[in-house]
Amino acid sequence: MVSSSSESAGPRARPVVFLHVGAAKSGTTYLQNILWHNRDRLREHGVLYPGADMAAHVRAAFDLRRTFFPGASDPEIPGAWRRLVDEVRDWPGTVIISQELFAPAWKKHVRRALADLDFADVHVVFTARDLARQIPAHWQEDIKNRFDVSFADFVAPLKRPDWLEFEIARLFWTLQDPVYVLERWAANLPPERVHIVTLPRPGAPRDLLWRRFCTATGLAPEDYDLAAPFDNPSLGLAETQFLLRLNTALDRGRLGWHLYNEEVKLFLAQRVLAARPAPAKIVLPAEHLPWAIHRAEEMVEGLHDAGYHIVGDLDELVPAPGPTTAPDPDEPSWADVADVGMEAITALLGRLRDEEDRAAQLAEPEVPDDDMLDMLRSRAGELRELTGRLTEETVPLTRRVAREASERYPAVRHLHGAYRRLHGMAARSDVDTNRR
Repeated sequence: MVSSSSESAGPRARPVVFLHVGAAKSGTTYLQNILWHNRDRLREHGVLYPGADMAAHVRAAFDLRRTFFPGASDPEIPGAWRRLVDEVRDWPGTVIISQELFAPAWKKHVRRALADLDFADVHVVFTARDLARQIPAHWQEDIKNRFDVSFADFVAPLKRPDWLEFEIARLFWTLQDPVYVLERWAANLPPERVHIVTLPRPGAPRDLLWRRFCTATGLAPEDYDLAAPFDNPSLGLAETQFLLRLNTALDRGRLGWHLYNEEVKLFLAQRVLAARPAPAKIVLPAEHLPWAIHRAEEMVEGLHDAGYHIVGDLDELVPAPGPTTAPDPDEPSWADVADVGMEAITALLGRLRDEEDRAAQLAEPEVPDDDMLDMLRSRAGELRELTGRLTEETVPLTRRVAREASERYPAVRHLHGAYRRLHGMAARSDVDTNRR
């Protein structure tokens, strides 16, 4: 017997939102890339990984916290959190949001986030790794973000009891201490809706972290494709020391954040230097290991007492004994640093040559001007529709149109360099016509 719609339609179940808030350098990029790569499969299983692009969660975190990199701004950030929430609100099932930049949110930001998501049952997920690996990884990540602090000067404030008084320590512990982070994010959540996922020790199966994350979020790990490369490798010692010195030498007043981010961080650091074979790893010096073990044991005790759901083993957060003869991070092989410098210069010169070649091709197109005008006219209707939609989204027009049109229409990408010249030709033609 088939029941009537009134009999079968019960109250709608509350959606579930898993908010993965950190920690940085705890496999977050690996997990986020898997989630993005499998968005369609997730939807097929009733799970939404929201956002128009991979940076949507980053922008949402910055918007929620009302912050950005010092001395820089991004016009796409205002309203990014609200856009993400609106997309989540329209989804009837499970949602996963993942970005480590949510971790440092202060209590007022957390209150807003949970209030905005009050239509759902929010779960907080925190992935954590032992401090002996996290401290070097976080230092080199800071260097990739334009810091110029030695390793010794980085570690010293971390060990102080008044670490909140030091910017370097605040930036570290508000991202890396699960107890401190969850005092804010989990304060009003039942402990069973707070999930600690520990990173396996080195040598564990490659997909174990993914499987643990799936346990925390209710996914079936075998349903998803892990074939694509998802690593975000840390820089080696020589590579980090070279970049530190480059940061010191650069004129911040002349090299803005966006140019630095594009050319130094994304290209030089993450594409060139991170790809160098067999780099010497950055290892926490043995002198700091007893303190790191003691600090980790305090964190483990706090997590245990909180009664959170643990996926993995809290003992994995306590550093294991390390090598006693590891190089001082502030005393690398300077010959290796010089080799890194030569490779960096070569890569940057090659990038400059490629940019000049592309500019020359655009300046002297092979397609006749009349044909180019015809092609531009054929795309005019589609481009008007695109620009209208972008305007409605209240996103700065020139940046978004250039980016989206180039991505969607190959012809526009090739014609971009010729457009101004053709525009000038049309303007001169109008003048001649008016004169006649």
